[in-house]
Amino acid sequence: MLGAAIGATLAVRWVTRRAALITPPMFAPLLLSPLRMAYRPPSQLVRFLAPEPDWTVLDLGCGNGAFTLPLARSVRRVHAVDVQPAMVAALRERLRQARLDNVSAHVAPATRLPFGGHAFDAVLMISVLPMLHDRDAALREVYRVLKPDGVLIVGEEWIEPEYVGRRTVTRWVERAGFTLCARTANLMCYTLKFRRRPDDEESASAAAGHAPALPFA
Repeated sequence: MLGAAIGATLAVRWVTRRAALITPPMFAPLLLSPLRMAYRPPSQLVRFLAPEPDWTVLDLGCGNGAFTLPLARSVRRVHAVDVQPAMVAALRERLRQARLDNVSAHVAPATRLPFGGHAFDAVLMISVLPMLHDRDAALREVYRVLKPDGVLIVGEEWIEPEYVGRRTVTRWVERAGFTLCARTANLMCYTLKFRRRPDDEESASAAAGHAPALPFA
């Protein structure tokens, strides 16, 4: 069974390498496969994030919600975003079956997020960043929607066709205004936690004794 699961996952690698590096909806069940859930357990991801119960979190590139549903059981609200309508439809069906009403699912690109600034306590990007055509623009959007003390979680898996190593991803994210503060890994994947560094405008505001306004949450 393990061999079949690995073979199926390698087939996804071949297909996605030829299809703009985005996992096609027809392979969505593999995102929830026992193999994947074994090497990247959602419960461990939630513990690594260490959210507060009153947090609002963005699951960016959510797919069919492998991590959205477990996260929703630990925080006040989750906004789940994916560029593929079929993936979002699959997520909504899973939410309906699970009777979770604290998740809003959106179809939108990572480079144009439909949220105001400083909206989220945390953003998750699991197996997302390397496949984006304009990752710098996406990271600018993530920086914009995170609260000043917000947390960004980025994770990658070696079996992905677009796999990029930890050091390269760290360089990308730190260039966008974040600081690496924790990491965890196993033989199949790694997960990085970043903090949002204050930008120049916020630093000046803080020095003057003015806290920045926090819109939509």
